[in-house]
Amino acid sequence: MAILKSLSQVRDLGFGQYFCPTMLLSQNSGSSWSELRVQTTEDFSLHPAAKVLHYGQEIFEGLKAFRRADGSAALFRPRENIRRMTRSAEIMAMTPFPEAPFLDHMVKFVRELKDFVPAEPGALYLRPTMIGTSPTLGVAPSTEYLFYILASPVGGYFGDVRSDQPAMISVWVDPDRVRAVRGGLGAAKTGANYAASLRSVSEAKRRGFHNVLFLDALEHKHLEELSGMNVFVVDDGKLKTPPLGDTILAGVTRDSLLQMAKDLKIPVSEEALEIHDLIAKIEGGAPIELFACGTGASVTAIREIGWQDRRILINDGRPGEVTTKLYRELLNIQYGRPTACPHDDWMVRC
Repeated sequence: MAILKSLSQVRDLGFGQYFCPTMLLSQNSGSSWSELRVQTTEDFSLHPAAKVLHYGQEIFEGLKAFRRADGSAALFRPRENIRRMTRSAEIMAMTPFPEAPFLDHMVKFVRELKDFVPAEPGALYLRPTMIGTSPTLGVAPSTEYLFYILASPVGGYFGDVRSDQPAMISVWVDPDRVRAVRGGLGAAKTGANYAASLRSVSEAKRRGFHNVLFLDALEHKHLEELSGMNVFVVDDGKLKTPPLGDTILAGVTRDSLLQMAKDLKIPVSEEALEIHDLIAKIEGGAPIELFACGTGASVTAIREIGWQDRRILINDGRPGEVTTKLYRELLNIQYGRPTACPHDDWMVRC
């Protein structure tokens, strides 16, 4: 574990490789949560029978604090992440951490770590995490929990990141394996959903792609999401994305882009997107853009898609016009520059 004393220690931050010297931590022993306190970022001990180790009772969040144009730091839509973590706790039969002190302590925490908030294009990534710690082997929800928040200065998720255009990746469509199924855990931000993607991600990389795009579990034909990002299609200028349900995570970046598109007068539709139709349009020369989005990777253009035994280039391998516009406007909001999207309330000053 690489603990930083200052940002000057490293030149290339990457993603999630370095951590701030302090973290926040609270415990629940069955009655109430202890004060969320600042402590040294260090290992902690767990009983070998802890529920998280045997039954995967765990949830987490991911959000960022940005260095603004005036030098201050601000969190991007933290209330949405906090609400989503409460929903994840309900799905995973866990005791949620109270939302008001969650936000208050996180704002103070970022304020104390202001020297660890990188300048653009970097950010300070926060990882709130909750795990079940009851030391019993019976299959039942934990009655004891540990809640903590790590802070990690980050750069680009997929390597170098630029402010003028999004990163570009290639994705492989897995025709067989799935991330989530109706009635399952797909709408929770829990490690189980990411573990379900690891085999497919490994296969995608073996085939020479950066990531994997999952289809629905029942018919294996509708787009769902990537291993850790929501997916969008721009079809003849119209922004489309699969509708939310219990198989797709309600991404904060996803929701933000939908609202921003309306501000920019870009037509929006949440609808089922069929892989065969998408491939036919791309190969037929239709004006298609494809991109993924999430807190870690922001807006990331998809330049190539792997389907069956074909590699299909999208938009001549360049970020599309709509993709680039949304990416730039999102950064304008986050870094405190003038923007065509009036959402100053999304940023919480620290």
